[in-house]
Amino acid sequence: LLPASSMCSIYGPSGSFKSFTAVSIACHISTGLAWDGRPVQQGAVLYIVGEGGVGVPRRIKAWADEYHGQQDVPNLYRVNQPVFMADDAQVNELRLEAIQIKADTGLPVRLIVVDTVARCFGGGDENRAADMGAFIAGCDRIKAETGATILLIHHTGKNEENGARGSSAFRAALDAEYLLKRENKEDASIILTCTKMKDDEEPDQRAHDLKQRVIGSDADGDDVTSMVLVDTSREPIEPDELGNASNVTANHKAMFGSIRQLCNANGGKTTWQRVIDHMKAANTDDSRNRTRHRNKFIS
Repeated sequence: LLPASSMCSIYGPSGSFKSFTAVSIACHISTGLAWDGRPVQQGAVLYIVGEGGVGVPRRIKAWADEYHGQQDVPNLYRVNQPVFMADDAQVNELRLEAIQIKADTGLPVRLIVVDTVARCFGGGDENRAADMGAFIAGCDRIKAETGATILLIHHTGKNEENGARGSSAFRAALDAEYLLKRENKEDASIILTCTKMKDDEEPDQRAHDLKQRVIGSDADGDDVTSMVLVDTSREPIEPDELGNASNVTANHKAMFGSIRQLCNANGGKTTWQRVIDHMKAANTDDSRNRTRHRNKFIS
């Protein structure tokens, strides 16, 4: 999905869970855990939190609670401010940081997340080819000097069909590009679509659900929550496939996807136990509500 030592982008509208997806990928690379069944090349990760504030640490905590036994995520470092990639001095500081991280962890920096392009662009104009060229040159320099893959989190423009915002020089410089959109406005699920893969076939479009986790409590004793991306993907579900069903949640969609996938593989039939086993393997099983969800589909 993300070639080694390359320049890649995930772009999409505001509020489409781009950072949640980037955090998931970053955590899997830093721990060496497969992502959606795909092996990763483990290494250190440097995450530039240009926007998101306290949100990114909470998302990392939610991922650690879900996938890492509530233990801190190793080899994952944050820069909690924008880094202007067109500024040679700041790029040099980033290079020195990558050298220090390698010395501290014994691992090369495999991934540098720039979240977002807009916040790390500096005073230039994204639509001006020369300014975009300077930004890309900074990214290319840090990629060449560290060997890391650069993952650029970016926004769509006013017209979503025109792709990522800014000069066309941005897309031309990428090795891989993904459009990320919410599956629908009502629930927490996304669709990841490859829009460019320079040196390989484009992977299939896939959907991912997000689940909420309580990650602590505040001074008043109220729950502090975040969400975590379920890295096991499924086929996207078209709205009309679920007929008139109302209040369809990510758990409903995960169950529907399992039923459909198993039926397609077994001549149109499956068993309830196979559905349960499939959801457990995909980490999408909600044991307390599974029977109620099934009965909703039946009705």
